[in-house]
Amino acid sequence: MSDPSAPRLALIPGPPSGPLSGPTSTPPGAAPEPKGRGPGFPLGIKLALMATVLVVVPLLGVGLALIDINVRAIKDSIREFQVAVADDIGRTLGERLTDARAGLDAVRDALVDPALSDDTRLALVRALVTARPELDAVGVHDRSGAVIDTLQREGSPPVPVPALGDAAEGLTVIFEGTGRLRVVRPLTVNGGVTGLVSGWVDLAPIAQRIERLAGAHFPDQPEPLRLVDAAGRVLAGGPVGGTVESPARAGLAAAAAGVAPSLEYSIDDVPVTGAVVAVPGTPFAVVVRQPQAVVYGRLETMRLIVMATIAAAILLAVLVALLMARRITRPVRALAQFAEDLSARRFGGVVEVDTRDELAVLGRAMTTASRRLQESEVKLLNEAAIRTDLGRYLPREIVERVVAREQDMRLGGARTQVSVLFADVVGFTPLAESQSPEVVVTVLNELFTILTDIVFQHGGTIDKFIGDCVMAVWGAPEPQADHAARALTAAEDMMRWVEAAGAGWLARFGIELQLAIGINSGEAVVGNVGSESRMEYTAIGDVVNVAARLEAIARPNQILVTSDTRAAAGEGFEFAAVGRRPVTGRREPVQLFEVVA
Repeated sequence: MSDPSAPRLALIPGPPSGPLSGPTSTPPGAAPEPKGRGPGFPLGIKLALMATVLVVVPLLGVGLALIDINVRAIKDSIREFQVAVADDIGRTLGERLTDARAGLDAVRDALVDPALSDDTRLALVRALVTARPELDAVGVHDRSGAVIDTLQREGSPPVPVPALGDAAEGLTVIFEGTGRLRVVRPLTVNGGVTGLVSGWVDLAPIAQRIERLAGAHFPDQPEPLRLVDAAGRVLAGGPVGGTVESPARAGLAAAAAGVAPSLEYSIDDVPVTGAVVAVPGTPFAVVVRQPQAVVYGRLETMRLIVMATIAAAILLAVLVALLMARRITRPVRALAQFAEDLSARRFGGVVEVDTRDELAVLGRAMTTASRRLQESEVKLLNEAAIRTDLGRYLPREIVERVVAREQDMRLGGARTQVSVLFADVVGFTPLAESQSPEVVVTVLNELFTILTDIVFQHGGTIDKFIGDCVMAVWGAPEPQADHAARALTAAEDMMRWVEAAGAGWLARFGIELQLAIGINSGEAVVGNVGSESRMEYTAIGDVVNVAARLEAIARPNQILVTSDTRAAAGEGFEFAAVGRRPVTGRREPVQLFEVVA
C-alpha cells in the first residue's frame, strides 16, 4: 500500500524521438559509460546520522551540564541539611549545658553566701537543685575532689557522686560513660578556690531529640545521627561508649577547628556520605551519615530521566530524518531515472515532483529540458535530412559549411592547388542508342554511386556530373597537401570497381562498361560561379580544362596524368611515359604519363 504522506511522483514517458533516439554506442577510443548502481552511502542514512549528531550533541551537553549542576546542588543541599540537623542537636545540648552551669553557679553562690545560716543555705541549695530538671544530682567537693556532701533532686532516683580525683583540676565537662555529663564549677571565697561543685546532666533528652530528628528526616537509616566526644566515643544516638568509624574520627579535629568536613566512605561495602559538625563551646561533635543510595537516589532518577529523554530524542530524530530522507530520495530517484531517459535520448517525457521545494523546481526544469531536447532532436533530424538532400547537389564539405554559416555565399573564388579528375564512360553514345533510357539511367546511377563513394573515401569532392562523365576535385574546399596522391588512388580504385561490377552489368543488361580517366594538378580558382539567384560551387582554370582533355584522349581502362600530377603524387605509383601529345587549348604539346596498375 502506498504511503499517503509521501510526495506525489509521476514519470510520464514521451514518444520516441525518431531515428536518433535510443541507446547510443560508445565512440571508438572513448571511455565506456559507467553502469548504473545504487548509492554507496544512502542519503537517508546521512540524514539520520546528521539529525542524530545535531540532536545528540546538544542534548548530551545540556544533559551532562544539568546533571553536573544538579549533582553540585544536591550535594550542597544535603550538606546544608546535614549541618542544619547537627546544629539543632548542638543547640539543644548547648542549651542544656548552659542551664546546668547556671544552676551550679546558683548553688555555688548559695554555698558561699556568708549571710545565710547553715540551715537556710541547705534549704536553698535543695530548692535550687529541685528546680533544675537538667540536674539530677549535685556534689560538693573539696579542692582535692573528695566528696563533702551530695544533694539529690527530689523525686529522682539516687545518683552516685564519685570523687573528682586528679581530673578535677581545670575540668569543665567530663564524660562518665553512663549517658550523663558532669559539669564542674569552682567554689571561690575572697578570690580563692576553696572547693568544687559538680552536677550531673542527663543526656536522655538529647538522645530523645536525636531519635525524633532521625525518625523525621532519616527514616529507616541506621544510626544517622550520633553525639560524640573528642575521642569519637558515642554519647547518644548509638551504643553509648562505642566509637565512630575512623573517617569520622579523622574529621573531629577539623570540626573542632570550625570546619564541618564532608565524609565519603563505606560501611560493610555500603557507600555512605555525611558530615562532622562541632558543638560550639564543648569538646563534642555531631556525626551525620546517610547511605549514598538514599541520598543520591534523586540524582540517579534524574540521570535516568535525562538519558531516557536523550534516547527518545535520538529515536524521534532518526524517525523524522528517515521520513524526510524518504520524502527526498523518492523524488531524487525519479529525477535520476528521468536523467537516464534523457541520456538514452528518450525525450519528451514529464517528471512530476510535488514536493513544493527545490526538487520540484528541478523536476520542472528537467521536463522543460526534455521537451526542448525533443524539439532540438526534431530540428537535428530535419537538418540531417536537409544535409542529405543538399549533399545530392553540393559537395559534402560545402553543405556542412553552409549549414554552419561558414561558407561565403558571394560569387567568386580563391586560387588554390588542386587535382582534378574526369572519369568518362567509353562508348556511351552507342550504348544509349542500343538501350532504353530506363536501362541507361539505371546503369549510370549505379556507376555514379560507386564512383561517388570512391571519391568520398579518398577525401575528394564531386564537382558535377556531365552526362556520362563525373568531375571530382581534391584540395578544395579544404586544402590537402597530398591531393594528387588521393586523386591517383581514387582513379585506380575506380578502375578496379568498374571491372568487378562489369560482370554483373553484362549479365543483367548485356552491357560492358569501360572508363577513361584524366587527371591534372595545378592552380585553379575554386568558389561560387553563376548568378545571385543560381550558383554552383566549382573549380575553374586551365588545370580543369587539361584534365578534361586528357579524359577525352585516354583509351578505355587508361588513366592519363600530366607531369605536374606525376611530380605532385610522390612515391608509391608507377608511370609509363606516353610522350608529348597536343591538347586542345594548348599551343605546346603536353607531356603525358599513364598510370601502370
